[in-house]
Amino acid sequence: MIGYTCKYTPLELFAAFGYSCTLLNSEAADFEYAETLTHNHFCCHAKAVLEDSRSAALEGLVLVNCCDSLRRTYDVARCAHPERFTFLLDLPHHDDSCARMQLSRELHRLAEEFTAYSGKTFDIAQFKAAFVPAPPLPQEPFLAVLGARAGSAMLEAFRAHSPIPVVDFTCGGNRHIAPPEQFPDAFDALMDWYAGALLGQLPCMRMDGIGRREELLNHPNIKGIIYHTVKFCDYYAFEYETLRKTCAIPLLKLESDFSRAAAGQLATRLDAFVERIFPTAAAARSTKKSGSYVAGIDSGSTTTNVAVLDLDGNLVASAIVRTGPKAGVGAEKAFAALAGFSKEDMAAIVATGYGRNNIPFATGAVTEITCHARGAHYLNPAARTIVDIGGQDSKVICLGADGTVTNFVMNDKCAAGTGRFLELMARTMEVELDALGELGLQWKEELTISSICTVFAESEVVSLIADNHSAADIVHGLHKSVAVKTSALVSRVGGVPDYMMTGGVARNRGVVKEIETRLGAPLWISDVPDLCGALGAALFALEHVQG
Repeated sequence: MIGYTCKYTPLELFAAFGYSCTLLNSEAADFEYAETLTHNHFCCHAKAVLEDSRSAALEGLVLVNCCDSLRRTYDVARCAHPERFTFLLDLPHHDDSCARMQLSRELHRLAEEFTAYSGKTFDIAQFKAAFVPAPPLPQEPFLAVLGARAGSAMLEAFRAHSPIPVVDFTCGGNRHIAPPEQFPDAFDALMDWYAGALLGQLPCMRMDGIGRREELLNHPNIKGIIYHTVKFCDYYAFEYETLRKTCAIPLLKLESDFSRAAAGQLATRLDAFVERIFPTAAAARSTKKSGSYVAGIDSGSTTTNVAVLDLDGNLVASAIVRTGPKAGVGAEKAFAALAGFSKEDMAAIVATGYGRNNIPFATGAVTEITCHARGAHYLNPAARTIVDIGGQDSKVICLGADGTVTNFVMNDKCAAGTGRFLELMARTMEVELDALGELGLQWKEELTISSICTVFAESEVVSLIADNHSAADIVHGLHKSVAVKTSALVSRVGGVPDYMMTGGVARNRGVVKEIETRLGAPLWISDVPDLCGALGAALFALEHVQG
């Protein structure tokens, strides 16, 4: 078995020697082995390849000189497993006659070295049999995955959350080399044809000629693009920025570190993206029963919020409770806190938030992205950008004039700049969380908390306390750090006025003022900023009941 990572790898050549190949594209449980060979700041995809490469089933590893990290991976793998066949393919950047000649020479070199390693000879019959016709693109609507290679578990998640086919067009997927009508007989001529066939695939971003990638965007059945990038890799930044500014197709950017983490955030992003493309998908997932009211439950990491509407759309009751360790228990507590209303009174109950799929009595589920948009538009139809800072994440949502989501962005796995960040800082300073907002407005000396990491920021706060800085000045510095991170999200998603802020942190006047300063515009805040998501979920429930 030969391991590989790139679709330009000549798999059919190895088949001619009687060897099969396997794509090394799985996320790693950890990088313990790889970091004994490299260091923790090494490319996370390259480290995942090294983790995969230690499999006892592998007899060899073939890499392509795509970037410095993979060149380094080749050096490390060759030293770590000197008994194996390890090869670095020098892949040209073009698809012209000179490039094909160069790749043909590489194929000759590979064949010679593998013959010497394996002791086997090239079997042209096995080579020809390895080719299969390329399947056509789906004849029905599909989503395209572009950008950097996506891990196998992430691709499975894409397909699990999408109601239409998902096609992988990244550098590791969609590999198809169609056989010619007639194969050349001579080995040299065969390798010349093979080099051209390999380079004739849909080009990756490493290639100079990417016209066929651009043609893909005009395919009549493409309904959305999931653009994946690998953490800390800027190789695809220019293409993504071009797409973001020019592409009319719905676009979702996702970044991963090739580890098996953050499944909750990934599910939220994917479901929200699907709801954006298929607006009716949200309501369609709900069932209804008899009752005179509807409810929405926002099951967040910190609090569970519930909003109850009558069948005329009036808010008649609400409650906010701590979520606790189980989403279902938090939802039960929230309903118990509603005076005079029970689950049996509800014609429909739609859940949202991270715990939305773990509330057994909910009759439907919609992501918090879509629910915040619906709730915000209900409260303030003029809003075009929503800034939501919750317990464990921050998100910015752009709305159209009709209240539909046109774009959104969420913070990464880190809780920096969220309600949890402020809660931990308040505990460190021995200040009540509710008092932070007013205290931060009383500052006199400008302090800067340079780190946005919760752990490092806590160390900075401890140092500032030791240096005898006032609590008000420190809190103001914390509010600034939250505002800097939040305004960066607004800029990244292309947010425009009118701005609206939701979530529990909207009650913190110090944070609100700092965000407004950086945006250069006011934030509209309702009397119930915590309930916006639950209200949106209740509106979806009402929509479904009314048919």
